[in-house]
Amino acid sequence: MHQSWLEAANNGNGTEKDIWAVDFTAHPLLDPDFPRKPSRLLQLSRLNFRRMIKDDKSYRFELARIFHPVGSPRGDRASLKELRHSAAECLREADVYLSSTIDLLPPASRSVVLPQAEITDCCDVRELMVLSFRGASELIRYEARRKLFLAQTLLHIDQSRLIQDGPRHKTLFEDLLNEGLWRNTKQIHDLSVGYHISPNKRDISYTSRPEETDTHLDFRSTFLEVDYHGRTIGLDILYYNCRFKRAVTLITNETVDGIQRVTEKARWEDMRAESSGSILSKMIRKGITNPDEIGDLIGAMFIVHDNDALNDLLILLDSCLGAPFRWRNVTDTLTTGKASGSALNHFSSKEFKVLKGDVDILVEEHGGGRPYLFPVEVQIFTLEGYLRTVCVAHEASHLALKLRQFLFGLVPRIFPRGIYGEDWLGLDTESGHGK
Repeated sequence: MHQSWLEAANNGNGTEKDIWAVDFTAHPLLDPDFPRKPSRLLQLSRLNFRRMIKDDKSYRFELARIFHPVGSPRGDRASLKELRHSAAECLREADVYLSSTIDLLPPASRSVVLPQAEITDCCDVRELMVLSFRGASELIRYEARRKLFLAQTLLHIDQSRLIQDGPRHKTLFEDLLNEGLWRNTKQIHDLSVGYHISPNKRDISYTSRPEETDTHLDFRSTFLEVDYHGRTIGLDILYYNCRFKRAVTLITNETVDGIQRVTEKARWEDMRAESSGSILSKMIRKGITNPDEIGDLIGAMFIVHDNDALNDLLILLDSCLGAPFRWRNVTDTLTTGKASGSALNHFSSKEFKVLKGDVDILVEEHGGGRPYLFPVEVQIFTLEGYLRTVCVAHEASHLALKLRQFLFGLVPRIFPRGIYGEDWLGLDTESGHGK
């Protein structure tokens, strides 16, 4: 385990905070004490349980309410077999998500939290409800409840309008860039950069003439030239990418032809083609109950040479993305001194250098109709700032951020201390929490 990675969070998460002291208010079904805390949600859960086990007709009715609007002819026609099949798909997705999550744990820790075979073998909502209330042990009851929660949240993600419209919104955003930015392209050229971390472990040294000992990163750079209110702006955009959060990639380092190179690898490969895994993880970590509240469902990233180029890019983006002042939650850690704007994610390193913010894009409803806004999270890096995120020896690396988010944000919520204890995880932190 990389000690410096664990200790690099903005809030000192690795050294000060008891990572197991979790607030389950947003997701009470993950709370080990849920069955012992009197609440109306617990009463409703018991009421639904009693209805489901009454008979198959009642069970069919309850499943139909999950997948179809009340009074929907399609829901009225759906058979119990069809509805159980749909539910089983969601429950299997929950199993795949949990298995993929366990695979990210330190190898020595995985066996402790492997779900019980009785739970993984069960893909029926009614049977899981029975196990969640009448299971032979607290562990069985918790894991049944967790599986139901994960499946329910994955279905909620599928049923979200912003999620369903995500690919269309991504296309609309890229259409704006094609019309207002990329049409000014004058040249596209390849650039290879070699880099290594400096002796101070903070700065990145890089060159366009990489040596074999450097890590290599290849760019296809786009040169733009724009006449902007009497001034000619010439701008190299080294890299651009727009992604929908259900299709995520993991940045990693691999040896290719004997040379260390930065590559991208798909995550949650065993889940469906466009995975909801990263959305589900973020909802759990941040205590989000509605997937529409996630601001980076559509994310756009740009890399430019330096701060001057970043300022030019901001001008060009402002001229093509619609009305001004639609930037929200702006964070700028590239300015000198203290970061301006919104605070960084508290799992981020203080050495993470970026300008990022949410931009609201105004579009019309599909087929015409009233205009509405959808957000795009825009991140702009200078070359040196971006290289920090791909250099695995740097505390601001993307892999380090993901490790902290996973170990400090997600693990204590889906493998809570009240069920599994805390000694199993083996985090090597000065506080000893989780050690």
